[in-house]
Formats: sequence, structure tokens, C-alpha cells
Amino acid sequence: MRHVLKPTLLTALVLLGNSAMAQSVSSSLGLVVYPSAKQTPDQIAKDEGECHAWARTNTGVDPANPMAGVAPQQAAPPPGGPPAGGGVVRGAAKGAVIGEIADEDRSEFAAAGAVIGGARGARQRQANQAQAQQQAQAQNQAVAQERMGLFTKAYSACMEARSYSVK
Repeated sequence: MRHVLKPTLLTALVLLGNSAMAQSVSSSLGLVVYPSAKQTPDQIAKDEGECHAWARTNTGVDPANPMAGVAPQQAAPPPGGPPAGGGVVRGAAKGAVIGEIADEDRSEFAAAGAVIGGARGARQRQANQAQAQQQAQAQNQAVAQERMGLFTKAYSACMEARSYSVK
């Protein structure tokens, strides 16, 4: 009898441990739900599951992937930037002027200026692209948060309709 009890007790502890570690739908959304009508834990779990499904269907938002079905914002270079190669031309012109002033060979100074101007232009384009990517990421994050807010409101409304206090 003693040997039979150990596996049964071990199984019960594993099951209880798994259910205690499982996160409820409400807590995964950052909500605290109080059963105002003295609902049992089984009823709470059932209501949470049904409200999750209802909110997902009615909002079109999947909390596991809030951006599903939404085209993410793509990074675009900011309008009005300098044209590609503009830095090369400006650098060459400045180098030629410096060569003229220094009474040296303008072509050497123009070539050096073109290299410097090209490098500056490339750095500026990279910085503009990085900034555009950051802005796109921020906008996508804001859309995801807005969609999760919509889902959370729908879920809360469903739970409140079932006699739960939701905060």
C-alpha cells in the first residue's frame, strides 16, 4: 500500500505544480480578476477561455501576435534628403576651389574632395536610414500596443458581464 501511495502522491504534486505555474489569461494581460459571484476555479478558467475566444473573434486581435493581419510599417528614407552622389560633386568642387586658392593642381584637390564628400554623403544616408528604421519600429510598437488595448477592453467587458470585477 505504501508503494502505491508514493506514485499517486507524486503525480498529484506534479499536476498541482503545473497548474500553479500555468499563467491565467487575465494575468497574462496584466489584469486582476476577482470572482464577484463566488465562481469556482474551474468556472473562472472556463470563463477566461471563453472571453479570450470572444475578444479575439470580435476584435480580430491575437494577443500572441497582435500585429497579425496588419501590414508593418516599412522604413523609408526621409523625403528631401540630398541626392545620391551629391556629396561627391560638392566635395570635388570644394577641393578644386582649395586647389585654385593654394595655386596647386586643382584635379588632385578635386579628387580628394570627391572622396571626402562621397564618404560624408554615405554616412548621412546611413544615418537617415537608421533613423527611418527606428521610426518605423516605434510606429509598429505603438500599433501593437493599441491593438492589445482593444483586445484587453473586449476581454474585460466579457469578464465583467460574467460577474467578475476586473482591474
